Amino acid sequence: MNIFDFYNGHTKVYGIIGNPIEHSFSPVLQNTILQKMEFNGVYVPFRVDEKDIKKAVEGLYALGFEGINVTVPHKISVMDCLCDIDDTAQKVGAVNTLKRTENGFKGYNTDILGLKKSFAINKIDVKGKKTMLLGAGGAANSAAVLLSQLGAEKIVFVNRTKEKAEALRNHISSFYTGKTDVISFDDIYTYEKPEIVVNATSVGMGEGVWESPVKDSSFFEGVEAVFDVIYIPWETKLLNDAKKYCCKCVNGFDMLIYQGIASYEIWHDTYMDDNTAVEIKDALSEYFLKGGKR
Repeated sequence: MNIFDFYNGHTKVYGIIGNPIEHSFSPVLQNTILQKMEFNGVYVPFRVDEKDIKKAVEGLYALGFEGINVTVPHKISVMDCLCDIDDTAQKVGAVNTLKRTENGFKGYNTDILGLKKSFAINKIDVKGKKTMLLGAGGAANSAAVLLSQLGAEKIVFVNRTKEKAEALRNHISSFYTGKTDVISFDDIYTYEKPEIVVNATSVGMGEGVWESPVKDSSFFEGVEAVFDVIYIPWETKLLNDAKKYCCKCVNGFDMLIYQGIASYEIWHDTYMDDNTAVEIKDALSEYFLKGGKR
């Protein structure tokens, strides 16, 4: 019999809460990071019903958990269970990372940090650029805050329901001094050409789905870069169409990995260099594409 003695009384414990949780890639991601960094820790998933969120957060704190990730549907409701919330998370209006403090858990949003690192590593420069954001849901909130922080000259909000896009525009305008506009998907073909496009809709998500929120692919002519938050399928129709016009294309897997790395950095008060981050991302990309757990 082999004796397994890796975990012990000094092992730090981390986890993720959500519902459903069985599909989460985070345990693979975070345990890979812990192993790569040679840190004595373990990361486990927990299914938590919405009605139990407060008890779950209090229980995890009482058990000594060092850090927690939060996924749907708890990213907003968990904010009422925290002792403090980071300024960026307040602007986004959602929390996906909790860090243990003396007074309770403090909340952060690493989705925005993951997107920021994706832009930086893939050399997508937003500063002074005209940008177009497709969608107005949770992912769009993070993207909009980041575009404002990176100094985009203009953010054009595009959504089927213009009221939601207006609400997001109004929220961003409370701290963003650049230009903004709200248009429908039908308007994008006659509107001034953006340099950067971010798709934060779910259109095209899922194996075998071949749809795009942009129906006329000629829209991408003259666009510099396209970021799609979707990574299943690996190449969406949106990215496939954009590549035909020589756009720089990045899918959402980079954001997924880099937001996880950002959680690790927050929990450990450290910074992971880009070479190590890319090494982890490339290894997990290979694992994922070979049919690893999704």
